[in-house]
Amino acid sequence: MFLPVTLLVYHLLPVHGRTRNWWLLLASVLFYWWGVGGEIVAISFVAVFSFVATWVSWYITKKRVQSGHPGAARVPLALTVAIILIPLLVFKYIPQAAESGVPGFTRLADSFGAADWILPLGISFFTFHAVSFAVDSARTGFPLTRSFPSYLMYLFVFPHQIAGPIVRYAEIKEEIENPRVITPSRLGYGASRFTWGLAKKVLIADNAGLVANAMFDSAAYSGQLSAPGAWIGAIAYAIQIYFDFSGYSDMAIGLAAMLGFHFPENFRSPYASHSISDFWRRWHITLTRWFRDYVYIPLGGNRRGAVVEYGALLVVFALTSLWHGALVGFLIWGGLQAAAMLIERATGLRDSKRFLLVRRILTAFFILFAWVPFRTTDFEHSVEIWRAMLFRYPADFVAPQILTSLTSLSIAALILGALAFFASSKRTGFERVFAPTEGNLAVSKVRGWAVAPVLFVVTIAGVLLSDFSPFLYFQF
Repeated sequence: MFLPVTLLVYHLLPVHGRTRNWWLLLASVLFYWWGVGGEIVAISFVAVFSFVATWVSWYITKKRVQSGHPGAARVPLALTVAIILIPLLVFKYIPQAAESGVPGFTRLADSFGAADWILPLGISFFTFHAVSFAVDSARTGFPLTRSFPSYLMYLFVFPHQIAGPIVRYAEIKEEIENPRVITPSRLGYGASRFTWGLAKKVLIADNAGLVANAMFDSAAYSGQLSAPGAWIGAIAYAIQIYFDFSGYSDMAIGLAAMLGFHFPENFRSPYASHSISDFWRRWHITLTRWFRDYVYIPLGGNRRGAVVEYGALLVVFALTSLWHGALVGFLIWGGLQAAAMLIERATGLRDSKRFLLVRRILTAFFILFAWVPFRTTDFEHSVEIWRAMLFRYPADFVAPQILTSLTSLSIAALILGALAFFASSKRTGFERVFAPTEGNLAVSKVRGWAVAPVLFVVTIAGVLLSDFSPFLYFQF
């Protein structure tokens, strides 16, 4: 009910003036509060502090520059970013420390009751948005906006507040601060893109997830895991996480379009990559860009020799792993990604145009292999699955848990999902179905009115017939 009411009132309000912004801000805050209640306090702290601290930092920097202090922005900016990160660090990592088994950490965390703390929904994305605002303001030399309501709109606008994409304030500054005229073509594009993402989540990700869960949660622990079962489960999880997360991004981009915003692309056929470097140019694009601009380049990037470049890359992937959680599986996953990228850079494979088909196949196998510890989050479980994938006979039986999960719907989802590994590397699935390019709204509207309604009805039927299935990245 929330979405149609919000959209209806929004489009009935006058285009000019601030009423649309106030309505959207109110709806977005209600959306978050309705979903999580008291958790909104932590997010509100991030919002209020980051805005006030950005202005205080600018004022201190201005005074220090006038006093002739070089590098004056570094200390207040570093302090601002450090305090913005506190809620994320406290809620995300102290509870994990309580369960780590390390006596000192566990005892200290237990004294605060950390094991029962709830991770505020979307706090990683709120925090990264706030940090980008503070850093970009410092780099510009002046806070990006004077308006606190405009800043709250940037943080809270509901399409991206839970799981991205990570949007820079400068990317939607004009759309926040000026009237947003939404054409029928833009509305049709947004509705089509939203429906496409919802279908990816409900019809493909959720059904593939049944197979993945059967392998990761049942067969591997029971000792009944064969090579076929392990590979089927690994492929199913790769399909699940891609269609689940990219489906959310599609829905967010589509909703934003219906509200007059342009959000950046977050996925571009990542399983069609010919290298791991290419994969990270296509997977969770806005997160990769965030770490590049706020961590990798400030550490020196590729401007100060190979040692600095490789060190910066290792730091980036260590932080990327920790961003998902301080668990062994995430660290192994990040280590594998970093090692592959270092090898590609050292050997020149990153920029090579030779043997693209062979490299694309090898990259696909590496991606499947590396997703295992990301899903299991522990080392022993990962080793058991890798052992089955690599060293057990293909003729071994498939565990009953996996066979039971292979229904007609899950098999169809796996077949459709597997197309992501054979897709064109130049166009997304949405572009292939709805329009040659994202910008061709006229074609998108025509195809959208033909395809989207049918897809929407089928997807809603899937929602009504299935159990509640939250997006995977809500846990991060």
